[in-house]
Amino acid sequence: MDAVMKILLTILGCLVVAAAGGLVFIYSGIYDVSATTPDSAIVAWAVHTTSDRSVGARLGAIKVPSGLDQPATIEAGAHLFSQNCSVCHGGPGLERTNISRGLNPQPPDLFRASRVPEADENFQFIKYGVKMTAMPGFAPTQTDEQIWSLVAFLGVAPGMTAPVFSSKVGAKVTEAAPSAPAGG
Repeated sequence: MDAVMKILLTILGCLVVAAAGGLVFIYSGIYDVSATTPDSAIVAWAVHTTSDRSVGARLGAIKVPSGLDQPATIEAGAHLFSQNCSVCHGGPGLERTNISRGLNPQPPDLFRASRVPEADENFQFIKYGVKMTAMPGFAPTQTDEQIWSLVAFLGVAPGMTAPVFSSKVGAKVTEAAPSAPAGG
């Protein structure tokens, strides 16, 4: 047997062993998938890195429309946020819901976010959702115009106070209530 064939068989053998190990891991039930168990650092890193790279690879196809700074667009987005997003992401002056408390990973606090996604990233997250999180894709239920209005609202969300949030979404809020989940 020549050297090239030995190398190929060695590579094939390693792939078979890796696949068998993966199947044993999957079928053993050893990995805890419950939402109440925090992810290990390596799992959190792998999920976040995969998500960031996946979204980044798809941004070129998204064209950000003009007019996202228009008050009517922002107000429409605020209304949609109140109906569809606040149950998980909360808002200034809103108590966290039981649903948001039970999510893993925690939904980001979009009003105190340390890193504010660009408009095209937010569109990607909202329209298509994010696997292995509780973030649903809204493509089946919202038009692109509606999704862009949500993006417009999120563009003004960081630093928003409870009274401003309340006036935009029509929700009863209190200044003392925490803004949203701890994630993000």
